[in-house]
Amino acid sequence: MSQPQASLHRFETFSKHRGRDGANYAYAEAAALLESHDGVECRFHDFTELVRDDKVAREHLSGCDVVVSCVGPHAFMYFYLREKLGLDFRIIRDVRTGLWNGYLLQEYLVAPYLRDGDSVVYPSAFARDLFGLAYPGTAPASRHVCYPLTKWFPPVGSRPRRDTFRVGYVGRLTSDKGFASALRLLVDLRRRRPGKYELAAIGEGRGRHGNDALVRSILGADLTGFSWVRPVTGPGLWDQYRALDLVFFPSTSNLETFGRVLLEASHAGVPVVASDHAAASELLPAESLVPTRYVTDRRFSVHYGTALGDVDTGPIADALAAGEIPPRARAHLDYADDARRFVDLVRWGNGSEPMVGRKVGTPVEAAFRRRLQLFDFPPLLDVDAANAAIGRLRTVFTGLHRRRTMSYWGSLAYLFAVSENRDKTLGFMRRSVLRGEDFTNIGGVDLQLAHLIRYYPSFTIGASHEQ
Repeated sequence: MSQPQASLHRFETFSKHRGRDGANYAYAEAAALLESHDGVECRFHDFTELVRDDKVAREHLSGCDVVVSCVGPHAFMYFYLREKLGLDFRIIRDVRTGLWNGYLLQEYLVAPYLRDGDSVVYPSAFARDLFGLAYPGTAPASRHVCYPLTKWFPPVGSRPRRDTFRVGYVGRLTSDKGFASALRLLVDLRRRRPGKYELAAIGEGRGRHGNDALVRSILGADLTGFSWVRPVTGPGLWDQYRALDLVFFPSTSNLETFGRVLLEASHAGVPVVASDHAAASELLPAESLVPTRYVTDRRFSVHYGTALGDVDTGPIADALAAGEIPPRARAHLDYADDARRFVDLVRWGNGSEPMVGRKVGTPVEAAFRRRLQLFDFPPLLDVDAANAAIGRLRTVFTGLHRRRTMSYWGSLAYLFAVSENRDKTLGFMRRSVLRGEDFTNIGGVDLQLAHLIRYYPSFTIGASHEQ
C-alpha cells in the first residue's frame, strides 16, 4: 500500500490562552508525530475554513484516506461534511474528558454517521468503559486505548538532595482538580513536622485573577513553604519534576480520564500519592492510591467541571511523616509503544493490530461505574435530524470565528439568549471579545454549542455497597 493521505488541522492554542492542559498538548503532538513519519502523507487544513465553506471542505477532504481529528470535541463536523459532500474516508476521533459536555456531545452527534472504518481513541480504559456506558452503540472493534505522548519525554536526571521534603501539585489550581486538598495536606504536614515540608503548586490559576483568597483561607497568613510556579513547558517542566520528592494528585474531577501528570511523574521517577478516581488505579501502584469520598446527595451537570468528592489528607500526612513513601510508578512504560500504535492506526485502520482490549479496566473503575446513574441523555438522532442539528451549530461556530463582523456579534447575542448556563456563557463572551478565544480552548466554544440543541445530561453517584 502506498502512503495513506491523512488530512488534519494543525492545532495551535490561541495566543492569549493563559494555560494549556493535556488535551492541548496531545493534539499538537499528534500532528507533529504524523508529520514526522515517513509512512504518512499529511495534508493540513484550516478547520474553521473547512466548516465555513463546502467548497473548501471538498477541496481539502476529497481524495484523502483518513481524517485525524485534532480539533477537540468538534469531530462531528467531519462526519457531517463527509455525509453532506458524499465523500469516502475514515475518521479517527478521540475522547479527552469524562462526564463532561464537550466530548459527550461529540459522541451524541457522530452516532448516526459512524462507518465500520471509523475509530475512536481514548487515553485510558477508564475513559473507554465510561463512554461505553454512556454511548454503548460504538462498535468495540473501533475503540482503542492509545496515548502517544511518551515519545516526547526527554531523559530526566536524578533529583537533588534537599533538607526539606518537597510535595508538588501539578495542574490547574481549581476545586475540581483538588487544589484545596493539596493546601490542606501542607497544613497537616506542618502540624506533624514543622519546617520539614514544602508545597510547590505548578499550574494555571494564581495571581491577580487566581486563588490567592483560597490559599490564605487554608494556609492563613503564613505562606512559608508554599510556592507557586506558572505553567511551564519543555525542559522547564522536567526541571520542576526533578525538584520534587513527591507528586500529590488529588483530582476527583468529572473531566478526569487519565492524568497526564501521572505519566510525567512516572517517567521522571517521582513517587505519587493520588485519589483512586478515574484512571489512577490503572497507572499507579496500589500503595499510591487513597480512597475517594464521593458526594452521593447531588445531581451533577456535565456542563461544569466539578469535584465529585475529596480525599482525607490526614492519613496521607501520617504516612509521609512516618517515612512511608510509595514506590515509583512504571506506567510510562505501558505507553512507550503508543506512538507506533497510533501511526499504525492512521495507516492501516482498525485492523492494524489487536489494540482492542489491550488495556483492561480495574475493579476500582468498575465499582465507580456501578455507582453512576445517568439522566437526560437524549435518544440518538437519525442522519436527517443530525444534519439539521449540526447545520445550526455550524452557522454559530462559523460566526464565532469571524471576529468583529455582524455575524460574530449576532452569534454571541444568540448564544446568550438561548443559554441555560449564562454565567459560563458570559465568561466565554468576555474571553472571546477580550482575548480572541477560538475553538482551541477546549471547554469554550464546544460547551456553548450544547445550548443550541439543548443538550444537558446529568448524573448522580450512588452510595457504595462494596465490602
